[in-house]
Amino acid sequence: MVRASLSSLILTALLLPSAALGSVVPRAPESFDYVIVGGGAAGSVLASRLSENSGISVLLLEAGPDNQGVPEGIIPYIYGRNFFSRYDWNYTLVPTPGLNNRQNMPYFKGHVLGGSTAINGMTYTRGPASDWDRIASYLGDSSWTWNNLQTLFKRSEAFEAPPGPANGRYTPSVHGTTGNIGVSLNLNNPWIVPPTLQAASDVGLPYNQDVNSGNPLGISWQQFAIKNGQRSSAAFGYLTAQNAARSNLNVRVNAKATRLIPETGSPLTFKTVEYVDEVTGSTVQVVANREIIVSAGVVETPVLLQKSGLGDAADLQAAGITVRLNIPAVGKNFIEHPGVPLSWSVNTTLTDDEIDKNTNGLFDQELQQWQDSKTGRLTQTSLTHIMYGRIPSNHSIFQTVADPSGGPNAPHFELIVANKWTTQSPRPATGNFIGMTNFVMSSTSAGSIKVNPSNPSGNPLIHTNSLNNEVDRVIMRHALRTAIAYMRSPAWAPFNIQPAFDASVADSDATLDTFVASNAFGGAHGVGTAKIGRANSPAGSDVVGPNFKVKGVQGVRVVDASILPFVPNGHAMVPVYIVAEKAADLIKAGN
Repeated sequence: MVRASLSSLILTALLLPSAALGSVVPRAPESFDYVIVGGGAAGSVLASRLSENSGISVLLLEAGPDNQGVPEGIIPYIYGRNFFSRYDWNYTLVPTPGLNNRQNMPYFKGHVLGGSTAINGMTYTRGPASDWDRIASYLGDSSWTWNNLQTLFKRSEAFEAPPGPANGRYTPSVHGTTGNIGVSLNLNNPWIVPPTLQAASDVGLPYNQDVNSGNPLGISWQQFAIKNGQRSSAAFGYLTAQNAARSNLNVRVNAKATRLIPETGSPLTFKTVEYVDEVTGSTVQVVANREIIVSAGVVETPVLLQKSGLGDAADLQAAGITVRLNIPAVGKNFIEHPGVPLSWSVNTTLTDDEIDKNTNGLFDQELQQWQDSKTGRLTQTSLTHIMYGRIPSNHSIFQTVADPSGGPNAPHFELIVANKWTTQSPRPATGNFIGMTNFVMSSTSAGSIKVNPSNPSGNPLIHTNSLNNEVDRVIMRHALRTAIAYMRSPAWAPFNIQPAFDASVADSDATLDTFVASNAFGGAHGVGTAKIGRANSPAGSDVVGPNFKVKGVQGVRVVDASILPFVPNGHAMVPVYIVAEKAADLIKAGN
């Protein structure tokens, strides 16, 4: 099958589940030049770029379904409806002390063509320049520096400027305008903008004209992967109508890879991918004549490697898996951004709670407007601005630990104001609210992901190890106290703002830590479970080399969030796009 076309909204009918091949599994495995496992951010980029050469055949396997025509996958405002749905892997976290050992905490990841870019909140952040310069220094490769990646940043972006002059809301020269992923600002809810900006100034967060300039510190207009009032996911941006028409590009959904099968003999080489057709239950094998590229994401990539015998030998043996190569770093170095959402009541009915309650049919009216013209409040989320800050440079924590961020212009924490209730508990039946989600961005607490030894075919063990290190707890305390001070700014006084939680928990470190452990979530931007390293690094200390090839193995590369060696000081979506663009260039150049 060839990937379906994508009109302005809908992926058309040429994309079929693997069952569309018929119920008969081929007697001899099909072969392609490249088999890409995972149709998320990275896999979509690679499938698009590698198939630009008509002489190269590419198969893209996506474990989840397609969400063509599904409102939740298209309408930005209702993105939260994707969570706990068939488009979510519906993972849960291993209990961890930093999260009060709570059971069955959700961990959202996209189980759909486009991956998490098809279900997330669409925040579009490149991260600070120092993030990329740190990777360049770590690898000894200047091609990773911020300045040397500018071509890729702009190549992948189609910034959609709002009507009229920029008015200091963004910097035009920073952005690409003809790329794959649409990017825009949220100009809805103008009532909240003046207090949002003034309160930031009151707590020492200066105005920053463009969060994606390389220095994100301060408060900026938030940028979103939204174009023409619709989500701009990896599937919509890279698997376009033009690309889908390529006879050399084949995309199969509902096709969950279960293992990579080694060739006989040595050196250890993999050419065959085994997957299960989730519609028919059939097991299918396909062969990569050139390479297998694993782009299944921070969770499924290490799990697939482990199920293929590549990983920590002790973990594999505990799960009854034959060890092909002992690579201790597989599934380790899992780093996330733990977050705490808070809410405050306000005395205005201009909040988006009115949409969620469908007051006087407001949601129905907005939905009709979106359907008619792709305009109105459903074209964006409830967020307008994003804030990044640092703890003081003379904080006592730095007497015992080094600064965990990439440099002085890299944030330690992120604050995002929402024009609605954001706390994880259900919204009260009455009242109006604004919210603030607070993240530790330069997290150092490393967890792990591995096959469940008691049920290897079931969901993996996802251990975020959140807030295990004192520096992470220090940053979270500072972020939350900044958020409380922010909402106490006189700018909010006209709205009779009141916390919907006991703000006195911030009076001591101990009570605040207890509050955090009971209210934080594990994050949504994980990286590092198949991290990249130098070609000559100690064996087993990382998983892939600078060329993205799995060390000690032939025929397999890994390209996705799992290769990032440091947690981004921003959301992970854009970094993954850039990693994939870079890998595609490298592969096409024959490296």
